[in-house]
Amino acid sequence: MRTGLALSVDAARWAIRCYARYFWLVFGLSMVPTAQRFVAVRFGDDLPLAAGVAGEILTGLVRVLLVVLVLRIAARDAGLAGLTVRDRWRRFAAGIEQRRRDFLTQFLVVGIAFVVFDVLPTAAVALWVPADRQEIVDAVLVSGKNPTIIALTILWMIGIGYHLMVAGDRALASADVDRVGETPSGAAVG
Repeated sequence: MRTGLALSVDAARWAIRCYARYFWLVFGLSMVPTAQRFVAVRFGDDLPLAAGVAGEILTGLVRVLLVVLVLRIAARDAGLAGLTVRDRWRRFAAGIEQRRRDFLTQFLVVGIAFVVFDVLPTAAVALWVPADRQEIVDAVLVSGKNPTIIALTILWMIGIGYHLMVAGDRALASADVDRVGETPSGAAVG
């Protein structure tokens, strides 16, 4: 469990560094869902159905774009930019294989983060904010989470993948070194 939490911390540090280094990219792309969510929560009932659907599609596309761009950044930072997508997946899978428990721990950590940053604030608004003000407070809360909590969570998940790709790259390199000293039958040479 401790090494799984260490992976979470390493990924969170990577996410924060990535956000700081590429602030305008991450923040700028996060502002599209921020504006869309604010409008959808605040004026959702008054919007035409097509506007609501278009807004959701735009938000999804922008988040996919953010993921793709940050994945490219992560691959470049890990020294894996020259590899094919298939080779990167091999390294990621090898990293999961090498650190299976650490990988599975991430689901527990994400669940806890979801409760802390989504369930509890939503419950607090429902309990403590007067009914006539809940819509605007929800709109502001959702808008605030897009460039902060949601963006950092996306980066954090990619950071986990980054660290697993690096671990997988080391595992595959180590396996390749081990194989150099073997004959075709598998017996060690010399």
